[in-house]
Amino acid sequence: MAKSSDQADSRYLEVERKFEVFESTVSPSFEGLSSIARVERSPSQQLDAIYFDTPAHDLATHRVTLRRRTGGTDAGWHLKLPAGPDARTEVRVPLGDESNDTVPDELLDVVLAIVRDRPVGPVARISTSRTVDLLYGPDGVALAEFCDDDVVARAADDEESEQRWREWELELAKGADRGLLERLSNRLLDAGAVPAGHGSKLARVLDGEY
Repeated sequence: MAKSSDQADSRYLEVERKFEVFESTVSPSFEGLSSIARVERSPSQQLDAIYFDTPAHDLATHRVTLRRRTGGTDAGWHLKLPAGPDARTEVRVPLGDESNDTVPDELLDVVLAIVRDRPVGPVARISTSRTVDLLYGPDGVALAEFCDDDVVARAADDEESEQRWREWELELAKGADRGLLERLSNRLLDAGAVPAGHGSKLARVLDGEY
């Protein structure tokens, strides 16, 4: 889903919630919600991401994530910064050479006060098989995106640290009423989901290291 731009460059406001589910959990129904008139299934996506941080995980400590992702509709470099409850500011830079693990200077400049002169390199690799439902209002405008993710992840330097899990994600479209996030979340909870214990996939991987 296209993010809401808050300025002329590649900064976007992302409003979302993540949920933990079992492999057997049945996907939720959004029928009966007056604000949702139609649900459209998008083609499945395979997303592959390498996450970057300092050896001491200084970015993760500040709830900042930095990744290079291929696949899907928004492949590229993504830097995500906390922006209040359920929200993050995402700064994007084009992918460039897919084999290049050098973090773009324009992203490092944003987090310079956190990383200082410490090296920044790969800390995790995460692959996601994603099914996406777009939720439309009565006027035909997309209001939200529901993602059903099957995740395979591991620490970058530890082949034996592999983790697998399933999670759901709700993300509001630009201009959508934040109250809708609460109503949609209730449908996910009714289906058996629980709020995710981690703010990001990376946080779950890093916690698994200890």
